[in-house]
Amino acid sequence: MELTITDLNVDINSENMSLIREKARKVFNKVCDNIQKVTITINDINGPKGGKDKLCKVVLFVRGMPDIVVTDNQSSVSSAVNVALSRARVTLIKKLKRKQKNMPNLALKGEPDVHQNEKASITF
Repeated sequence: MELTITDLNVDINSENMSLIREKARKVFNKVCDNIQKVTITINDINGPKGGKDKLCKVVLFVRGMPDIVVTDNQSSVSSAVNVALSRARVTLIKKLKRKQKNMPNLALKGEPDVHQNEKASITF
């Protein structure tokens, strides 16, 4: 899993940058096989005025699925990152479960056709 962090209009020191990296790796640890790339963009929308203006945007590039984009505004960078990463993880897990559930059972070549009134049993 490739991880890219971009800070716009926000000064994030190297220690905080590594904390964000560690948090992202922990959040996506169990599902990282499905993720090709994660980009995290942190932006201070209003500048030094203060308020709930720290925006964190997380984009997940997942194999075989459309990209997942989650944004969150908070008053601090750390809370914006935490909430956005958590929401991105929940969204990814939901989409993976939905994809797994909706996978059609494809008949293998050479299998006999099953008619409506007949029951089939498959042993593995």
